[in-house]
Amino acid sequence: MNKSSEALKAFDSGFNCAQSMLHTYGKEFFREEASALKLASGFGAGVSYRGEMCGAVSGSLMVIGLHYGYSDLTMELQKDMNFLVAREFMTAFEQHNGSLVCNQLVKSEINTPEGLEFARQNGLFNKTCPGLIASAAEILESLLEKYPVEKMGSKL
Repeated sequence: MNKSSEALKAFDSGFNCAQSMLHTYGKEFFREEASALKLASGFGAGVSYRGEMCGAVSGSLMVIGLHYGYSDLTMELQKDMNFLVAREFMTAFEQHNGSLVCNQLVKSEINTPEGLEFARQNGLFNKTCPGLIASAAEILESLLEKYPVEKMGSKL
């Protein structure tokens, strides 16, 4: 099974978009596989049903941070690389999907009780989110391939 299919399977099993992305593409960074799911659990539905940044984007940005991020203020190359890849991801996702904002992507104000109910009753998450996860996965995979950490050696 490829990673895009694995992310979609995670979503289909009930995990949110952020969990599906971080678990699939970042689980090797955690001692326990469940930690990726726990970390991303509050980021689904546009960050805890606020309808803000799409969970597939949030989860992907977490993965980018794990691959390219910095943990020391002297790590200038990592800092620059992290922001370069993150911006490139967000630009590509927005161009492909029209927005980074969950409310706009699912076409419902899920941050209101009425909008959330409408989205649930009309299956908007099940209709919309798999395509967004697939799009995020495709973009993320292309960036991980374009900027392989292994080939950057001790620079990262």
